[in-house]
Amino acid sequence: MREPIHITTPWPTPEEWAKYYPISKESEKAVQALVDEFKAMHPNREDETVNSAEPEKRRKRASAA
Repeated sequence: MREPIHITTPWPTPEEWAKYYPISKESEKAVQALVDEFKAMHPNREDETVNSAEPEKRRKRASAA
């Protein structure tokens, strides 16, 4: 069985994404509205650690709970 690969580079910033994948201003506003709606539904999402090297700080999988 192959060993899993863990990519440790940081996620691109929104500005970097915009540089690689340019979209119209109208589409940008629509995407921003979706992001704002998602953030309103999940206010503590940014506080959670997603990719932590420390096992005690990792989120638990739903199947493991």
